[in-house]
Amino acid sequence: MDAAVGERQKVGALRQTTHGLAGVMVALATLAIVLSLGLLAFAPLGALAQLGVAAAFSAVIAGGLVYALSGSSASPSAGPTSATALILAGLVAQLVRDPQFNLDSTEGIATLLAVVASSVVLMGLFQMLLGLSGLGRMARYVPQPVLAGFMNGVALMILFSQIPLLLGLAPRTKLTDLANLSQAQPLALVIGLATAVTVWLISWKWPRAPATLLGLVAGTAMVVALSATFPAIHLGNTVGALPEGMVLPNGLLPLADAGAWKLLLAHGSAVLLTGALLAVIGSLESLLVALAADQMVHSRHDPSRELLSLGAANMVSGVCGGLPLVLSSSRSMLLLKRGAAGRGPVLASILAFTLIYAFGGSLLSLLPQIVLAGIMLTIAVALSDRWTRQLLHQLLSGERSPDLKQSLVVVSLVCVVTIVFGFFAAVGLGALLAMLIFIRAMNRSLIRGRFSAAQRPSRRIYGARQEALLARERPRVVLVELEGALFFGSAERLVDEAESLAPDCRCLVLDLSLVSMVDESGAMLLQQISNQLEHRGVALLLAGVGANNSHGQRLRTFGCFRAGLPGGGRADWWPDADRAIEAAEQMLLAEAGIDASQTVVPLAETSLMRGLNTDQLARVKEHMCEQHLRAGECLFRQGDPGDKLFVLTQGSISIIGGPAHARRRFVSFSPGVMMGEISMLDGAGRSADAMADTDATLWSLTREAFDALVLADPLLGERLTRNIAMHLSERLRGPR
Repeated sequence: MDAAVGERQKVGALRQTTHGLAGVMVALATLAIVLSLGLLAFAPLGALAQLGVAAAFSAVIAGGLVYALSGSSASPSAGPTSATALILAGLVAQLVRDPQFNLDSTEGIATLLAVVASSVVLMGLFQMLLGLSGLGRMARYVPQPVLAGFMNGVALMILFSQIPLLLGLAPRTKLTDLANLSQAQPLALVIGLATAVTVWLISWKWPRAPATLLGLVAGTAMVVALSATFPAIHLGNTVGALPEGMVLPNGLLPLADAGAWKLLLAHGSAVLLTGALLAVIGSLESLLVALAADQMVHSRHDPSRELLSLGAANMVSGVCGGLPLVLSSSRSMLLLKRGAAGRGPVLASILAFTLIYAFGGSLLSLLPQIVLAGIMLTIAVALSDRWTRQLLHQLLSGERSPDLKQSLVVVSLVCVVTIVFGFFAAVGLGALLAMLIFIRAMNRSLIRGRFSAAQRPSRRIYGARQEALLARERPRVVLVELEGALFFGSAERLVDEAESLAPDCRCLVLDLSLVSMVDESGAMLLQQISNQLEHRGVALLLAGVGANNSHGQRLRTFGCFRAGLPGGGRADWWPDADRAIEAAEQMLLAEAGIDASQTVVPLAETSLMRGLNTDQLARVKEHMCEQHLRAGECLFRQGDPGDKLFVLTQGSISIIGGPAHARRRFVSFSPGVMMGEISMLDGAGRSADAMADTDATLWSLTREAFDALVLADPLLGERLTRNIAMHLSERLRGPR
């Protein structure tokens, strides 16, 4: 027993060590991303952009620790992301333009950093409010075109912001000035692109390798080699000296000064909006990453707890002067792919970042910005929206649907506004477009299509007499397909549809299969329409509604269609439009005095025996076998030999197929109709199951018996063959 316990302890210790090493390796693999995002967030500071590196480490270490200890995700690893870094860069750019921030003095820089940090604290506060109120889930309801346009705008802004560095120029150099372009270094562009290509190739060839770290090493090696070979060539700046010391909670201390406080109030609206925007974007991104992590390890996170944890982490990050934190997709996915789920690997990763910042600052300061710009190029491409790329592929493939064009227009508008007018304008436009998209969707016609039963008959094959009657009467049955939400804003359209029915209409079938939601107003209106049509002698049948599905339950919850059959069903509720139309057809037959359930067709009057004389009928019947089935009994199974045809004289047989979880009927046969003739003729196996809907009587004719009849009496064989052909032709020519 003691040996077994000791062995388990050794295995547990080995697993913890392995997971800890995985956390360290992932920290090294994502180091270049952390450095690049820090520089991106503070790029408007120009030569002081390296302050962003210190802010990035403060976020990963201080805020990341809080989130690692309190988050509920499968891998609670937090860090800055491209979108949040660029949003923060927009605020930094606005503050830099204010001359009251004296960036030539230490106090002025500290004040600006404190104002920026306050937006991160506000982000955390907003996230905690979202978590407490449960509104965090609402972030998932941002329309996809708006989100895609925003993300594409962010990706392009990252790309544009790196162009000066890729050309060997200072950050935020105006490229419209030809004098600046004349100082560009083509070799710097080659190194930056080579770094990006290296990252892409490694990611493609070796997906599990630390592509960004290897790209950083390769790019730095290229710069060192070229600088040693060609000393006169300037390949851009390095990261520069980093602030010394450990991460401390002193990010907001400069605001204690009255002058700094006034500057914060002067830019209060921008700071407040930045915090709110960071909270929305960060929450949405984090919840989506947490959902992806759940799918990888079959876990489940608590969205409210996740936002509370992220909010606390961002408040701590802001107090320590750090960048905004989001659940890191790069580190979380890398850890989970290595099987290192839980807090342990994340804490090991945070420890690695702490040691790197404490003891590797001198080495980090020597990293070339051109190499980091190449890595940011890969991030910008990865950040571009995949859904948009799919839409563009559809457009180039020739698709020209209105929905596709609308989506691309919205994506383009939000993207352009994000680039030209900034994030706040994009948020305003996004909110407006989201409202317009919602209004358009809700006001879109609820009516998907309108057909008569002559155009959409049921899948039941009737005998000749019944079919002749239904051919005349089916136009009196109307099928209306609905789509979207049946709510107070769209339900009135059904009133117009009901009032437009022809005077001789006998039945209206409403197909709710594609209806996403029925609210109280929609339910009440359906009940009113049913009552009004009943007074007019028109039956209302609801398809896609049942006692156990959501539509049926909601209708009854709202006090509608309460009366029903034993078990909760109703005679006017049907699982699909096909069954509902069949019910309407049976109604028409019943009104003509034909009870389909009791119909018996003599063998002589079936489709196989059409035109045969008494002698021929007797000879064919001698070769046929009578068979009786109980309701629910199987006639044949899919794959069974197709060695005979069947003629149904009483009852109903349905051909059923499809996977076990989605069985559906292909066709149903009524008395007087033959079936299975195709398999008998071509010798192939049965393509589906045949089940008796009711007690049934059939006559079978084997292939051998058919061939014997043909050999013994060619004229009889020709007549039987013609009858089979006519039967198939009638089925093919029918409106099904």
